[in-house]
Amino acid sequence: MRHEPGLKEDAKNLSVVAGSAALAALLTIGFIAARTTAEPIRDIRPVVVEVEVQPVVMEPVAKVEPAPRAPLTGIDRIYGTVTTVHGTEFTGFIRWDRNEGSWTDLLDALKPRHRGGSSISGIRFGHVAHLEVLDRDAALLTLRNGEQIELNGNASDLGSGLRALIVTEADGSQAEFEWRDLQTIDFESAGSTSPLEQRLHGTVTTQSGLEFTGYVTWDVDEIYSTDVLDGDSDGTRMEIRFGDIASIERYASWGSRVTLSDGRTYVLEGTNDVDASISGIEVSDATLGSVKLDWRSFDKVRFHEPSGDVSDANFDGGSTIRGTVISLDGYQREGEIVWDDDERFTWEMLNGELDGIEFHIEFGNIYHIERVGDGAVVTLRDGRSFELSNSNDVDRGNRGITIRTDGRDYDVRWSDFAEAVFPR
Repeated sequence: MRHEPGLKEDAKNLSVVAGSAALAALLTIGFIAARTTAEPIRDIRPVVVEVEVQPVVMEPVAKVEPAPRAPLTGIDRIYGTVTTVHGTEFTGFIRWDRNEGSWTDLLDALKPRHRGGSSISGIRFGHVAHLEVLDRDAALLTLRNGEQIELNGNASDLGSGLRALIVTEADGSQAEFEWRDLQTIDFESAGSTSPLEQRLHGTVTTQSGLEFTGYVTWDVDEIYSTDVLDGDSDGTRMEIRFGDIASIERYASWGSRVTLSDGRTYVLEGTNDVDASISGIEVSDATLGSVKLDWRSFDKVRFHEPSGDVSDANFDGGSTIRGTVISLDGYQREGEIVWDDDERFTWEMLNGELDGIEFHIEFGNIYHIERVGDGAVVTLRDGRSFELSNSNDVDRGNRGITIRTDGRDYDVRWSDFAEAVFPR
């Protein structure tokens, strides 16, 4: 039979436990007292462990710098001496009518036609050695080959419609003139003189996928890295130097996506710099001539430096157009050519359109022209080909092609024309 403890036994057990605890405490006190009497406690000193520590050598962190820009050069820029009607001379970089600043840019004008009248023409500044103002709407141009041509005002490039001509001298000072202030202009190389800004240069891509690389004129107005692009971002007006812009992309009819050189991106709207109200985007291409796009044709521009500068030395003033004209019946005639009763020299322009893009192709850059459908396929010396139309240079409005050979002129009507080949 199992025995359960009673209250007396519990009390007895508690008494034993308490006594044991008291005895343990007394023994501990006695032990400490004995140690104190017999042996004093020594000072406790820290143990120093000597460890050989190798110094940590920090490798220098390479500083990431942006890719250096090529030194500014004036090789590609219009440069010369302007003499006013008062006989004062100003020498420096020339900004012509606000939107021309490089030798490849086109001076628009009117010129006499072969058989009377006048027609729209143009010549790149690099071909011109000297310009003399004749009257309020005419000038005599002396080309680099010594030949002379009289041109008349058409829009704002020549004559009283000139918006402004600005000369920036070596010390940075600027002088601005109207047409009536001018007497002569002598064009020359800038030599070692450096400009204060870069001429905009880049590659423009169209909606149809074509690409054109050259000197860019934005909104038929901005041409330098110091010029400003305006637009609104989230209700805030922004003014961005073109020199800080890496690319501009058509975002919609009402705006553009602008990417800066440091990677920041903005969608801008509200001005004709960034929407469908833009006056146009032009590319001056040394191996073509020039093209002009409206907003519907434009897709993107990527700004970058040229692979090689185009100097005034790249231009010679041109020569007469020579080639072989082949008619539909296979008959060939070779000699000097007058195209469309108008263009006689290699510095002159063949005009046409493709996908809403205006083409102004220098005849000196053309290798082959073939009539196709309602237009013509124009092949350049560098191999590029464009099917152009909507201009009397390349469609049924053409006034005919004249070939001078052996002292005689032979005319080929556009309806009889098949192709023309120009010597390389």
